[in-house]
Amino acid sequence: MASAKTDFNVLVVDDEKRLTDMIVETFKSFPVFKHVIPSYDGSDAMRKITNQSFDIIILDLGMPKKGGLDVLNFLEKEEDHQCRNCIILIISGGFTADNISEAKNHTKYFLAKPFKINDLKLKIGEMLKDRKAA
Repeated sequence: MASAKTDFNVLVVDDEKRLTDMIVETFKSFPVFKHVIPSYDGSDAMRKITNQSFDIIILDLGMPKKGGLDVLNFLEKEEDHQCRNCIILIISGGFTADNISEAKNHTKYFLAKPFKINDLKLKIGEMLKDRKAA
């Protein structure tokens, strides 16, 4: 039986810098996360995904330049990235039936903004538990 993974790499993608930085700092306090990298727009996120391997991506849908759906499509269509089996959490203050249905093709994890940091911790705990069970 494989030992439980305890060194997850996380990419946090949101154009709200204060929120992104707060999420990054919160995650850095957990020993289970090895690297927690901020990204403030979708273009930058795609560049980082091409160069680095991530286990978890926390992704906002509505961002300038490239939005979250652009990043999801990039993950699906591009061969040249390091996130084949990453778990994605979509965070957004503007969920619509359309963007939820499109994002559901990529993930089952969603969190509406504004959220409490504890809600985020619970959601990440659920994601890690599901991953371990898989």
